[in-house]
Amino acid sequence: MSQFTSSLQWKSDQADFELRTFNRNHIIRFPNGTVLEGSSAPDFSGNPEGNNPEQLFVASLSSCHMLTFLAMAAIGKWKVESYEDEAIGFLEKNGNGKMCMTRVVLRPVVCFSGEGPSQEELQKLHEKAHRGCFIATSVNTEILVEPPIE
Repeated sequence: MSQFTSSLQWKSDQADFELRTFNRNHIIRFPNGTVLEGSSAPDFSGNPEGNNPEQLFVASLSSCHMLTFLAMAAIGKWKVESYEDEAIGFLEKNGNGKMCMTRVVLRPVVCFSGEGPSQEELQKLHEKAHRGCFIATSVNTEILVEPPIE
């Protein structure tokens, strides 16, 4: 078993505490010393300069898929030169009328040195990476992996 930690700190900076006006800014600290400035999304009265939970959720899924994909590629002896992803998450009402991240679309672009996998093998690598991604298997959100088809 592994454990992962972060700490969060928020403090009021105004006399009133009203839904529309309370400060959403907070600090997220990680054990390695990284500090993120957090807020809610701008659509929910947040600071557009802060990292909101929805963005961090999408980034977490994208990062986990990439790391799992890289491991699968290494096992298959394919040398990855670069990997990029322009992921997008959708916050909308689900079938129960609750706001949630209903789906996340990953759009990985992978470059290999030497002979890379065929399109079919590449698709299978992404499928294996999706099934092996710890974060993806932890959530109910639909996750679509849409690498470009050449």
